[in-house]
Amino acid sequence: MSKIMQVLEQLGQDANLQTPENIESHVTSAELDNELTEVLINKDVTSLERSLDICPDIVCIVVAPDNDEPSEDDSEEKEEIKAIINF
Repeated sequence: MSKIMQVLEQLGQDANLQTPENIESHVTSAELDNELTEVLINKDVTSLERSLDICPDIVCIVVAPDNDEPSEDDSEEKEEIKAIINF
């Protein structure tokens, strides 16, 4: 697995490896298994994700608090901010 990660890292870092011919020569010289070699040469992202058994979807959810009423602490903080600004 680390060998494929090194190959992907090199492909991302080296601008000379962006042509199809250079990609193919670099990937074949890396001595990866045939499946991964074909996937990289064909730029088949879905097959690569399946081969590496990764989950490409990352989800972030922000939930607003139920209580939108300002508390006493909030008003004190606002007063402090006003005092600092008016300084």
